[in-house]
Amino acid sequence: MAEGTLTIPDYVTRLSDSLARALPQCDIDYEKVRSDRYRFVVVWPGFEGLEHPERQRLVWEVADVAIDKADLMRVLMIVTLAPSEVPQD
Repeated sequence: MAEGTLTIPDYVTRLSDSLARALPQCDIDYEKVRSDRYRFVVVWPGFEGLEHPERQRLVWEVADVAIDKADLMRVLMIVTLAPSEVPQD
């Protein structure tokens, strides 16, 4: 493997794909935080008007089905934003 090449773990791809299927028209980003731990950011129009607990329930229900328990422990957080909450540069 070339130096500096980042291999995305399978669980990251599975979770990202599952969230994209469950939340049509969402934008998903993720970043490696340390070793094998990742943080996700999901921006979805469907989050408009939903409180934080409901948003989290939606994404973690998807995560619970998409990846096994050991991999769930590697997801440090899933930030949920409506498009209107995304800071504009």
